[in-house]
Amino acid sequence: MTENTEKERASALKIEQVALLCGVSVARVDNWIEKNDLRVIVSEGDRKVGKEDLVGFLMHYNMPIPAGILPINARKLLFVCSAKRGKKAGHKFFRHFSEQFGRKANCFLDSVTFGKSAEYKILTFLPDLILADAVNGDEEALNVIRFVKSIGGMRAVALVRRNLAWAKREQMLAAGAHAVMERNSEWEELLGCFDRVLNSLGNTSHRETKI
Repeated sequence: MTENTEKERASALKIEQVALLCGVSVARVDNWIEKNDLRVIVSEGDRKVGKEDLVGFLMHYNMPIPAGILPINARKLLFVCSAKRGKKAGHKFFRHFSEQFGRKANCFLDSVTFGKSAEYKILTFLPDLILADAVNGDEEALNVIRFVKSIGGMRAVALVRRNLAWAKREQMLAAGAHAVMERNSEWEELLGCFDRVLNSLGNTSHRETKI
């Protein structure tokens, strides 16, 4: 148990509230606390869970995040990459991306590898923006982009290598990507693109590409 601020205690949820929001029993929440390291706060004799701690826990275990516990105007971003080819470079990009974009308030970031696990993560996490890393997986990224388009309500950006053919970039846009960016672009360019795509969530006509 760690020290917590007055703000954390004020916005924390009682164990019964966590159970109700997540659709589980109080015993299940107790199990999360005891065995899965869900952080608990003791406030005026009551055990409580901070909202951000709960969000982080649910993200880690691929469980749906209940409406109402995210901060106002919070954004959820998901990075999807290859499990084999270029794995180290992909993880390095995500680490730097988290440092750069994570400085923004109300932003929750997570990552997953291509395949069925990515589809499951998208369905439970429901990210506002998906970054499909096509540098080492053109077809896998295309499958993710098509899956996102089939669900609706989310945006996808394809991250590509510098020498990727024009035809392949156009294919990704046609499949439903809202932007195509070279992964090794300057951070200001990348973050500017992500901001524009996120801010266009109500505009289905928004498309852009970076050559």
